[in-house]
Amino acid sequence: MGKASSAKRCDLPIPFGWFAVACSVELQPGQVLPREFCETEFVLWRGQDGAVRAIDAYCPHLGAHLGYDSAVVGNDLRCPFHHWQYAGDGRVTTIPYSPKVPPKLARASDRAWPVYEDMGMIFVWWHPRKAAPLWDLSPVTEIADDGWVPDEYRDWVVDIPVQELTENGADIAHFAALHGTKSPPVPELKIDGYTRYSSVSTRMPTPRGEIDGKITVRAPGPGVSFTRFHGIADMLLMQMHTPIDSSHTLLRHQYFIPPVLDDRKVNVTRALVRETWRQLEQDIRIWKHKKYLVDPILVKGDGPILAYREFFQRYYA
Repeated sequence: MGKASSAKRCDLPIPFGWFAVACSVELQPGQVLPREFCETEFVLWRGQDGAVRAIDAYCPHLGAHLGYDSAVVGNDLRCPFHHWQYAGDGRVTTIPYSPKVPPKLARASDRAWPVYEDMGMIFVWWHPRKAAPLWDLSPVTEIADDGWVPDEYRDWVVDIPVQELTENGADIAHFAALHGTKSPPVPELKIDGYTRYSSVSTRMPTPRGEIDGKITVRAPGPGVSFTRFHGIADMLLMQMHTPIDSSHTLLRHQYFIPPVLDDRKVNVTRALVRETWRQLEQDIRIWKHKKYLVDPILVKGDGPILAYREFFQRYYA
């Protein structure tokens, strides 16, 4: 018998939230990017004013895909088929062969997707019913105020939905069993609306052995989290989880470091990044074959898995 499909291994909806859909450098003024995430097709473009806009992929006139052979005119997007032009709020601004744009088309529409750009990434707010954003993303102190700079970056497509991916941190028992962590972290969890905060004191592996350290996490929604490493290493990990569909997620790691680091901290930071990736790739090997269990058999020491699942329900429409 063949292996069960990923669709049969989990039955979770796609959460709503802010999701990373492109790196800022991928989209220069006047450029257009087609994107397909959250089982949704949409188009990004950067106007001459530098701002990024996003609308549904297909022109409602006669169905042309606005992500291919279209053009940016000022700050608007021009359809390649009949040259209708769209503003970032979804309204039609120009129909070249019509004396005026009908009032219904001249109004802002729900074809537009809210966009937030910061930290070298473009985020789009996705909701299955096109509800307005329920929370905001905001600048991160280390980057916005302290001048921390981007360092290492990697991404993966993983065979697991966003909920299971982020639930991994609540699965305390796997840290020792799978990763060989001698002191599995037990996080202190705090919830504030749609944002999750946690902190943990742990032993960090370094070229000179394990060192006491502290890790704090702020996760404003299901799509992005900011993990700050304190102590022997000063580093910020922006981890982004963007649903491709209900069973697959694009996972991105972007690290930030202070603008000036001594050689010792550089070496420790590099070692910590490699260790993070080593553990993640161990997880990925398990994730690609595991099945989501609605009623898992849990014992003392497994961690707050059910509490995390209850918390995550707020991200489903």
